[in-house]
Amino acid sequence: MVRARTTVTFLGTSALIPGPGHDTASFVINGKYLVDTGWYAALKMLNYGLSPLDIEYLFMTHWHRDHSVGLPQLIFYRRAAAGQGMGELKPLPIVGPPARMDEVITGMLAFLMYTDEEKLLTRIRLEPGQSFETDAFHLATCANRHTLDGLVCRFTDKATGAVIAFTGDTAWHPPIIDLVRGADLLIHDATYGLEREGDRPIVQHSGAPEAAEVARAAGVKRLALVHSSPDRQALAVAKAKEVFPNSFWPQDGETVEVG
Repeated sequence: MVRARTTVTFLGTSALIPGPGHDTASFVINGKYLVDTGWYAALKMLNYGLSPLDIEYLFMTHWHRDHSVGLPQLIFYRRAAAGQGMGELKPLPIVGPPARMDEVITGMLAFLMYTDEEKLLTRIRLEPGQSFETDAFHLATCANRHTLDGLVCRFTDKATGAVIAFTGDTAWHPPIIDLVRGADLLIHDATYGLEREGDRPIVQHSGAPEAAEVARAAGVKRLALVHSSPDRQALAVAKAKEVFPNSFWPQDGETVEVG
């Protein structure tokens, strides 16, 4: 039976250091494709009725700590839960940019004292511009513009035709417009809230104005702003709507239907 809708469940939308009860930017597509791990994606999934054992692919936009610190918890939960008879443990394919992938994953396995990587995960390295495809989805990529090389992604759900694009952390970068063109939902970094990147070239993030300009230029249907502190979110949405009216800030635990 073909699903009528593609879904995105936001586990967190907050900034580098999330406040109590929140997490930094991380979300799940269709209950089985996790994008970044935030600080504690596994626990947030359980809070919102999702199972970490159901995750079939993990897409990492880049390997900065606030996007990957939840990885050890995720792998530990999957192994421990399967060991308690809560489900089947399958190797988790981790799709991400090569920059720092091996350092993070190898260090994570050492921290957990696991030596049987082949039972736990597989590493799938994607350079910007490369694609990855299964019978269920197609993932196209381009480069971000950030202090650590990463991937901006275009996810196409083959069952519904819905397209979800997500930037991870990035400053204004024109190639993103072509990659995300016509997407049903664009999930874009808005770390600076209502402000622009301005004179912050070292950090290399976006504000709501840049995100909205990407959405307008690319002709996407909806824009979800993420990755900023709660006190900046309402003003960021108001600023984005001046450029792209169909902008919003998703709540933690909110599930959005796409397509």
